[in-house]
This record gives sequence, structure tokens and C-alpha cells, in this order.
Amino acid sequence: MIGSWQLADMNPCRLPEKVADGFGKSFAGIVGATYVPVLYCGEQIVHGINHMIICKQTLCTSAPEDHLVKVILNYSDENWKILSIDVIC
Repeated sequence: MIGSWQLADMNPCRLPEKVADGFGKSFAGIVGATYVPVLYCGEQIVHGINHMIICKQTLCTSAPEDHLVKVILNYSDENWKILSIDVIC
């Protein structure tokens, strides 16, 4: 499609062990898209700890669409949750 980004081939990145576990738990019930972590950006101490991860998102549509997204996961009180998923391109 004219004007749309053609994303380069991206390999999954290696997440810190605890973050990898939280990523798996957080996205286990998500339907309609798949998420592959391609860059672990770091953490932010807040109420708990936020983790920023750049992911390749593939929307499960009749013509699958790929996007690059910024995912923020939060770990607090022994629980993981997705705070945000923002499209980069």
C-alpha cells in the first residue's frame, strides 16, 4: 500500500527473565493481534515498576497488518498488567 511502512524483518529480543514471564502472562488472553518483543528499553520506578518494550504487532485481519508499538507493562503487588500499547508506525 502506498504510504504504509514496510517493516524490516525483526527477531524477538531477549527480555530479562522476570519481564519475559510478565510479558507472557500479560498477553496470554489477548485476541485479535500477536505481539513479538523486539527491543527492551528499560524500567521506571513508580507504584511498582514500569517496563517499556518495543514490539512488532500483527493484527489478525483478513489482510494481516504489521505495526511497531510501544508497550508499557507494570509490575506491582506481585501482578503484571498492560498499561498502554501505543502505535509508533
